Amino acid sequence: MDYTAERNALSAIELLYDGRQEQSVDLDVTLPDYCPDIQKILKCQVYPRILDRSLSGDRLEIGGTYTVKILYADAETGCVRCCESSAPFSCAIPMKKTVESGKIKAFAWVEYINCRAASSRRLDVHGSFSVCAKVYGRADCEAVCSLNGGDVEQRTGELPYSRLSAFCVQPFSVEEVLELPGSKPEAETMIHALSCVTLQDYKVIQNKLMVKGDVTLHLLYATAAEGAPLETMEYAIPFSQMIDCEGIAEEYQSDVRLSVVGTDVQIKNDYSGGKVFFDAQIRLAADVSAYENRQTTVVTDAYSKKYEMALEFQQRSVEELTEIFRDSMVTKFSYPMEQEAAKILDVWSELCSVSPAREADGLALDGKLSVCMLALSADGKPFYLERVSDFRYQRPCSGDGELRCDPDASVTGLSYRIAGNELEVKAEISVCGSVFARRVCRMVEAASADESKPRDSDPSAALVLYYAQAGEALWDIARRYCTSPEAIQRENHLDCEKMEAKGMLLIPVQSN
Repeated sequence: MDYTAERNALSAIELLYDGRQEQSVDLDVTLPDYCPDIQKILKCQVYPRILDRSLSGDRLEIGGTYTVKILYADAETGCVRCCESSAPFSCAIPMKKTVESGKIKAFAWVEYINCRAASSRRLDVHGSFSVCAKVYGRADCEAVCSLNGGDVEQRTGELPYSRLSAFCVQPFSVEEVLELPGSKPEAETMIHALSCVTLQDYKVIQNKLMVKGDVTLHLLYATAAEGAPLETMEYAIPFSQMIDCEGIAEEYQSDVRLSVVGTDVQIKNDYSGGKVFFDAQIRLAADVSAYENRQTTVVTDAYSKKYEMALEFQQRSVEELTEIFRDSMVTKFSYPMEQEAAKILDVWSELCSVSPAREADGLALDGKLSVCMLALSADGKPFYLERVSDFRYQRPCSGDGELRCDPDASVTGLSYRIAGNELEVKAEISVCGSVFARRVCRMVEAASADESKPRDSDPSAALVLYYAQAGEALWDIARRYCTSPEAIQRENHLDCEKMEAKGMLLIPVQSN
């Protein structure tokens, strides 16, 4: 005897891929004619940019460019110079199964970089970086919410879950021509250009999203005057951008994140030939995920009051979005100065990463942050210092059991001062993330009864005396005596599902 099962839709957020693929960096860099000879290499770093990501069958395809930037002291004046060289990269990462649509989170992580001066004008650069990626998909299925049959008792529960209803990653650019104030000398060459982005607000329109934010652009440049120190300049650029996100709606909970893909700044002349303008192009990416919170009824157990029953179970892992947070924190670091600095030219950060950790009273994000310093020694020679420090962000978090959080962090502000022989740095860090409570639910998939095996019951008794123990479930007692938990509750004037204390129960017995 088979029972008819009614089913409801159920959706789970499924991690389809989580891994990395290493990319090698091998460049033979020759200085352009306008660059002076190398006296000393101060810093060499590779900056990967992920520009494209897509799913093709059972492959994840990611492409972009990487730029190697070298800061050095020139052989003529000892001033800081910069040269750079770029190359494309692409990788095809095999996945375990074919995926038609999925949310791709991808970033690059520098493993190592080595730079050797083969001559005063030629550099051998070798290193590697990893393309790290996660792919999330939506696993839609059905769950049994009711079994039809007059002899069936079924235990049900409400299962809350979040459905990944819309997602997109859309690149866009913020372009601006910026002018130097009259108090600043003209720019001759660019040493570096760094930017960070802050999301100020967003508004959901059907299938679209309007985001507003600010880009902070930090520049370090050299002037034309021989022996003049490097100059810094900082600009705040507001922007608004319309993002296409099919399926997004105002009632959904939306996780909106902005990141900097690349920063390109060129020096421009004014009408008289003065180099007082910067043509800035900041490439950004909007990463949007929209979740719909739902709830469904599932059958977690069942039995027949007349026959022996066989049950088939399935186990499902579902996630419920509990919060989306966006916050900022301030942390301080102190570093001993291995070399006395007569003048600090610039201090900046190139690394800020976090990983989540569950705590008894909430969630912690353990992070790493780099501090880079370019300075002049007492004899006027440039030197470079870089340190990586740990930081921690903690927040209370509701929900029991296992949590999942996929956080991001970025440095939005950096200030410093020299105190004795130490460099003291204060960093403002933006942290954001979505927190999910993960539940594993065992639910009935199918049920059948063997009519040739009726259950034993005593037809001569209408009631059975039963001595229950504290904490014993009425469901288990009812199953044993071929009755229902509701019948036991009615007979004994109870409104609980478990016995609060041991005691005698009257069990109504149903005759087969």
